[in-house]
Amino acid sequence: MGMFFFGKKARITEQKVQEIAKALEQAYTAKNIDKLTGMFHPDKRQISFLNHFQLMMNFQIYNIQSEILNVEILTLTGEEATFTYTRKHIYTCVNEADENGEILSNITSYYVQIAAEKKSVYITRYSPYSVLHLNKDGEVLPGEQAVVPAGAQFFERMRRFINEFDLDGFQAATYLLYNDSEMIGYYPKAERYRYKTSEQFTVDYFERMDAASIKEHTEGYLEQDILELGEMLELGADYSILEAQFTTDSCFRHELVLSLAAPDGFFMIRYLKKDDRPILPEARQRWIEQMKSAAAQIANE
Repeated sequence: MGMFFFGKKARITEQKVQEIAKALEQAYTAKNIDKLTGMFHPDKRQISFLNHFQLMMNFQIYNIQSEILNVEILTLTGEEATFTYTRKHIYTCVNEADENGEILSNITSYYVQIAAEKKSVYITRYSPYSVLHLNKDGEVLPGEQAVVPAGAQFFERMRRFINEFDLDGFQAATYLLYNDSEMIGYYPKAERYRYKTSEQFTVDYFERMDAASIKEHTEGYLEQDILELGEMLELGADYSILEAQFTTDSCFRHELVLSLAAPDGFFMIRYLKKDDRPILPEARQRWIEQMKSAAAQIANE
């Protein structure tokens, strides 16, 4: 069963996007698994979010309060829409005796795609892109604590390099886990809920570098067809700093990348400006100097 039925072919409007976000949250907090599942296209009901066992466990143990903080429509036609929404969930145990100090409350932002099919509108994509963990009072945890998940293995390895950068005006907003790598992303505080931000600072950690040397790695990066301009600014035995310019989604991007081969892994530290404008000269020099300072940390190890 689809989420909404109409007397004639369904049509997606701005109001319908708002209704879908609201209905999704209402179904979740009402613990209505059938309604929740029915909102998704039949071909998309195997996603982890709809894992029946996990939903049952959560709903048996917790009551959930929801607040929608932001909805932003990215694309909209009568037949399809892409939007993001951010919601705040506060979890409390159904039985106080089950309280064990674990806090699941969070603010999560989702990238969502919906499509009209005959008389119904279905969710066809539902992907989280930012999760901020909260304290017992429902407030966002400070700094990186807000995003680093319990399963993270490598953040402490990244921290020493992150400390070399002035991230005033930025907020840790996302953390991704892979088999042998992890990534932390910082976005402007004023754009904390946005899917497309004007700039970002990211640190990627890999257990090993694919290339035989930093020089080979950097040259390979600069040979990418997408680059309109690519230049190696500095090259050392265990690090490089490069500058690149390219266009994606009809938008000009300008980035500075520090690659580091450290004793405990390989790191790629990026500052990316992606609002169709180049990095200003003063800011460019400041990021380069901070990258040099981070690279110098290896010599002290």
